[in-house]
Amino acid sequence: MKVIFPFFMSIMIPFLSYAQQDNVEVIDAQRPTLTESYSIITPNKLQFENGLDFFNHLSGVHFTTFLRGSITNKIELRVATDYTSLNTAGVKFMVMNPENTSYGIGTSFIYNRDLVSNKNDFRLAMSKSFKNIFVNYNLGYIDNFYNIFLIGTPIGSMFEYFIEYYNDSVLNRIHSGITWIPHKDIQFDINGGWMDTDSWYAGIGVSFRIR
Repeated sequence: MKVIFPFFMSIMIPFLSYAQQDNVEVIDAQRPTLTESYSIITPNKLQFENGLDFFNHLSGVHFTTFLRGSITNKIELRVATDYTSLNTAGVKFMVMNPENTSYGIGTSFIYNRDLVSNKNDFRLAMSKSFKNIFVNYNLGYIDNFYNIFLIGTPIGSMFEYFIEYYNDSVLNRIHSGITWIPHKDIQFDINGGWMDTDSWYAGIGVSFRIR
């Protein structure tokens, strides 16, 4: 019940208090992908990315919230919690907007501090959009280097499908999912994947932004 109630509230809040219509682009949530895109949150808004996940090698379900907010149009602050502790805190810097590059590639640098294991995560995120697909690539370092590659495609005007591959020196992971954006400030998702083919997981989520 302690897990279900906050997840239920995270679904209801955007319908009760989401931002009014304006000319701002649609929500770009980090959830549910492992990769990060180059973009940051629009200034003067807060974005809540909530997920309910099940892992076959762990007991019970796990509820998480990822909170993001920008202090300028190039710098974003973020924290994540599983409601037992504050798990991570970090910052994201937009280095290059794709509209300002000849190849149309957006780039950001991300630093996250794991407050539970006391580890640092440094990551370079790159994004490129084509006519019918979009691609994200992340190169990061925690204890060793890791790579994440994502390819996705729109399905109609409100849905997107993605599949991605994570690799480091000890783990291979395949992850896939579908997102639905019924309103430009709200996103729902369903996703799942495998880790080294012996462990699997699945999850659902809702993300929204407010002024």
